This record gives sequence, C-alpha cells and structure tokens, in this order.
Amino acid sequence: MKIAYLFMPLAIILLLLTACATTGDEQATKLVTKYDIALTKVSRGGNETTRSKAPVADTTLVDKLRFHYDDEFMHTIWYASENGFELTLYNASDKNIILDWEKGLYLDYDNIGHRLLISSTPDSEKDKPQSPSTIAPRTNITEIIYSADHTNPSTLLGVYVRTPLLPTEYKKAVRFNGKEMKIQLPVIIENNTYNYEFTFKIIGVHQVAAKSNLLFG
Repeated sequence: MKIAYLFMPLAIILLLLTACATTGDEQATKLVTKYDIALTKVSRGGNETTRSKAPVADTTLVDKLRFHYDDEFMHTIWYASENGFELTLYNASDKNIILDWEKGLYLDYDNIGHRLLISSTPDSEKDKPQSPSTIAPRTNITEIIYSADHTNPSTLLGVYVRTPLLPTEYKKAVRFNGKEMKIQLPVIIENNTYNYEFTFKIIGVHQVAAKSNLLFG
C-alpha cells in the first residue's frame, strides 16, 4: 500500500506534464491581430506643421510604436492601437493649456465623427459632457482617448464594454492597411482656440502569438 501511495503523486505529476506538453504546441499557434499605426500629419487651424519622423525610444514599454509632435506650446507623445489613442502632453509654454474634450472628435476610417471619451471619465458617464483638462505650465497629462460610441453597457456582464476601433479578425484587419483615422482636439490658450487635427495611418497589420499563462496555459 505504501508503494501505491508513493506512485500516486508521481502519476499525477506525469499526467500534468503530459497535458502541458500536449496543449503547449496548440497554444503557441494561437495568434492575435496587431496594428502598426503611425502619426503621419498634424495640422493646427488648417495649417500643417511638421513633426519628428522618428518614434520615441522608451525602454520601459514593450510593443509600442510611439510618435511625438512638438510645437511652441506643447510636446506630445502618441501611441495608437485598436484600443484607442494614448496621449502624453507636456505644457512647454508659460500659460495654462486647456483641452476641450467635449468639442473634440474621433474620425474613424470612414471619416465618420464620434464623441471622445477619455480614460479619466467613467464609461457610465460617456453620454455626459466631457470636462476639459487644464495643464499648468511645465506639467503634463496622460490620457487614453476612446470613442464614446464604441462604449456600451452589456446586459450579460452588467458592466460597460468597449468595442475595438478596428477589426480583430486578421482576414478583415488586413483590408484596413493604409486607412487613416483622426483626432480633432480644440486647445485653448489665453482665450485663443487652436483646432488641432492629428492624422494616424495604419502602416502594417500582422499577427503575433498570444501570450499564455504558465500555470493555466
């Protein structure tokens, strides 16, 4: 009986290892769709301005193709994906900068406008007026900009769910290569409003292996 008790844990361990080995190859073939999206153009009040063509180097972040745009008022870093637009803005001026989210727009790949929803606003308040953000001189702000129209309550889950801005199925996603999206954002400085338009272009669509959990596969 003692021998049997000794072999039982060993048998269980062997079964677990076999299961992991069997499913390991299957999980390695699971792929997810990823987009490479570049900031290609910035205009202010109809006047196109230039930006640095090089992505911002950031060793603390992984798998993020980031671009920056600078002018006399601000330094910005952008990262765009199917899950929204991440913006870090540094106020380089000696005046307050106000971002008027309520009057901003997300223009999708069909040039259809959608209200903005920023990460500091609860999804449940997506239909309420968006409060502006004020950035004091020499300070910064980070927001993830999303579409309010792509955020809806789920009757099944009981929470708000965000629909990706772009297809996640690869066969559909490849058709969007070369498409453009835009963020229009009024910026107020000393009672003057500057209407910025940031144009993003999909420059690549590819698949990567889905990351697996070592404990649960």
